[in-house]
Amino acid sequence: MLEKELAQATRLAEQANRKVEQLRRQLVAESEKTHGKLKRELGAARKRYTAANARLKKAQSALRRQATPANQKKVEALVKQVQELADSVAGTARAAYEAAEKLLIVKADAMLATRKASATTRAANMVERATSRTRKRPAAKKAGARAKKKAPARKKAPARKKAPAKKKAPAKKKAPAKKQ
Repeated sequence: MLEKELAQATRLAEQANRKVEQLRRQLVAESEKTHGKLKRELGAARKRYTAANARLKKAQSALRRQATPANQKKVEALVKQVQELADSVAGTARAAYEAAEKLLIVKADAMLATRKASATTRAANMVERATSRTRKRPAAKKAGARAKKKAPARKKAPARKKAPAKKKAPAKKKAPAKKQ
C-alpha cells in the first residue's frame, strides 16, 4: 500500500512540476517579448526625437534669418512636438527599464526553481532507490537454518621451500712465511 501511495505522490509531484515549469516558461517568454517590444519602441522614439530635434534646429536658424509669422508658428509646433517626443522617450525608457528588471527577476526565479526541482528529483530518486533496495533483500532466515552446516575448514597453504644458502667464498691462503 505504501508503494502505491509513494508512486501516486511521485506522479502528482511530477505533474505539478511540469505545470509550474510550463507556466514559468510562459512568463519568461512574455517578459522577454515585452522587453523586446519596449526596446524597439524606445529605439524608434529616440530616432523620431533626433529627427524632430534636427528639424527644430533648422527651423530656428531659418527663423533667425527670416522672422515671419509662418516660420514662428512652425517653430512653436516643432518645439511642442520635440517636448512630447522627449516625454515619450523618457516614459518608454522607464517602462523598458522596469520590464528588464522584471525579466531579470523572473529569470533568476526560474533558475532557482529549476535548481530546486532538480534537487527534489534527485532526492526522490534516492528515496525510490532506497525503498527498492529494502524490497529486494531476501527475508531473514530462521535461527535453526543458520546452524545447519559449517563451512569446511580451509586447507593450509603448502610450506614454501627455503632458498638454498649462498656458499661462502673460500678462505684465502696465507702467504708462506719468509725464510731467514
